[in-house]
Amino acid sequence: MCKKNKIRIILCFIIYEIAFILITSPFYIYRGPFNTLKKITVATIMATRHQYFVTSFLSQDEINNILNSSDTNNTQNQSIDVMQTVKNQDNKIACYGVSSDSGRYTGYLLSIPSKYKIKVAWTKNLGKEGQRTSEMAKDHNALAAINGGAFTDNKSETYGGSAALPGGFVISNGNLIYPYSNADLNKKESVTAFTKSGKLIVGNHSINDLKNMNVSEAVCFIPPALVVNGKGQISDGMSTGLNPRTAVGQTADGTVLFLVLDGRKNLINAGASLKDVQDLMLKYGAVNATSLDGGFSSTMYYNGKVINDTRSWNGERYVATSLYVEP
Repeated sequence: MCKKNKIRIILCFIIYEIAFILITSPFYIYRGPFNTLKKITVATIMATRHQYFVTSFLSQDEINNILNSSDTNNTQNQSIDVMQTVKNQDNKIACYGVSSDSGRYTGYLLSIPSKYKIKVAWTKNLGKEGQRTSEMAKDHNALAAINGGAFTDNKSETYGGSAALPGGFVISNGNLIYPYSNADLNKKESVTAFTKSGKLIVGNHSINDLKNMNVSEAVCFIPPALVVNGKGQISDGMSTGLNPRTAVGQTADGTVLFLVLDGRKNLINAGASLKDVQDLMLKYGAVNATSLDGGFSSTMYYNGKVINDTRSWNGERYVATSLYVEP
């Protein structure tokens, strides 16, 4: 057999093996006996814009059964009086590097004293396309910023797309920024909100609820809240998959915590679960905390530049909103 034929046979075998793996892997993962692998895979993919990799093979009932919604505690009602905002004696923003012992994630946590105001920024191209977190930060001369809530495009209500429109609603300076009109003032959304006095509000609240709490800034993302009244709300470490994450929390003295965790670098450095995020927030003293948009959106801006490793194929991702520290 000539050398060329041998090479051709080897290449055909390699192509066959790759095709076989690609075709059979979904059935092996989704229908196989390895429940932990199944849960991690489904949860991770369902947290992205590419849910069709799961929904093409599993029904919604099967997805719900795998993820098991009971793994997440029913979110408590937040007691606004639990956290007393007082002046932090350290007036400087502190930046800490964080990582897991297993190498699943790395990232940064900003500790922001209570003297600073947290504000909401939104894309200046609202209704057309999103904007990078760093661009919004520079537009507002921000000391620091992280990406914000959910977003949609202007053609669909599905989260994702061009980031032209925020998901849920947006409040800034006490004014309803989005929706422009016909807002359902009583529809509850999972919120990240700050009152005029600087208290973080998390959990499910309507626009009217937030008005009654004297909220000045708010964005929305999918539930659940991570920490409420000092207690973690996530009990299963793998029910939410592994992804890059963004979160915000607040300690008892009013210090605000911005957290961004990187992932999707390789099979080992895949990212963090929501329980990982919750546990880090508790470690740094958060009494209330919640997650923001993660995945390729996860971005932290500090000292005039993006400091985390954004994983979007075209660089820093466009988003509809961000949270920033007012100078």
